[in-house]
Amino acid sequence: MFCEKCGTKLEESAEFCTNCGASVSETSKKEGATEKVVDKEIQLHVKPTFSFGYMVLPALLIYGIIILVISVISFMASPGVGLTILVIGFGILAVILGIKTLLNKKQYDSYTYDFYKTKVVYKDSFLNVSEKEVKYKYIREVTMRQTFIQRFFNLGNIILFTNAETGFGNGINIVNVKDVQDIYKKVKAVIDI
Repeated sequence: MFCEKCGTKLEESAEFCTNCGASVSETSKKEGATEKVVDKEIQLHVKPTFSFGYMVLPALLIYGIIILVISVISFMASPGVGLTILVIGFGILAVILGIKTLLNKKQYDSYTYDFYKTKVVYKDSFLNVSEKEVKYKYIREVTMRQTFIQRFFNLGNIILFTNAETGFGNGINIVNVKDVQDIYKKVKAVIDI
């Protein structure tokens, strides 16, 4: 059983919430004991989008400029050293970004967010194997965020905040969703907040 006011998990015999002090009504005790909804039909399926440009271009620009500046400074002192730093630096950068891109692509392919009638289920099955289920009655807010770079690539984030938002790991953060404004409206319609 959970507190209707703040979402804190309570003992079945609790009269008051241990977190906020709210009274636990008899109806919520009865509903908590008998409520069992079969919910197997997916209403909305959301997958984050892996965008090569969004993932690679910012890192390539930042580290590329650093390598270029170091190479130019070294080239002024010794042309051979400057050219060597430039070639080796960009070679290492290409290898690191290539490996990171492949791992990120596999990771993004494994993310799923399934919205049912009463709950949302998040699954990740690549490097991190995890599953999280949140019932809609415990979601207090749904927000959409887009950075400047995400807007350029038509991506954004959707965040589902839960009642018991007490720290890292609570709620669900859906990152890099393509056509985020449309998906955000669909998520709000399914959750009905």
